Amino acid sequence: MALIELVAATELMLFACSWVKRRGARKQQVLMGSGVDSLRLPMIDEYLRRNTSGASRLQIFVASKLAGICRQAAHTRSFEYLVLHGIRSALKRRSKSRISPWRITL
Repeated sequence: MALIELVAATELMLFACSWVKRRGARKQQVLMGSGVDSLRLPMIDEYLRRNTSGASRLQIFVASKLAGICRQAAHTRSFEYLVLHGIRSALKRRSKSRISPWRITL
């Protein structure tokens, strides 16, 4: 009887561990943007696909690498601070003169 309980507890523990591991892997995929269920915006995707249909292979390669770098940078705390700094500096400039273009000053 104790052997059956031990086997059942072990099986439950292995199931729980595998679930936690899968959940962590899924979260990592979502954060890195390589998840299968990434956010899709069909109308915008189709519009952009049509407008970029004549891109060269070099342009596609550079765009994919740059998007990967931006995706990784966007999931950092410093990127959040950079965006916040940009918003604050734009609001300061806007309050000084209404016509000036939006710029980020570091």
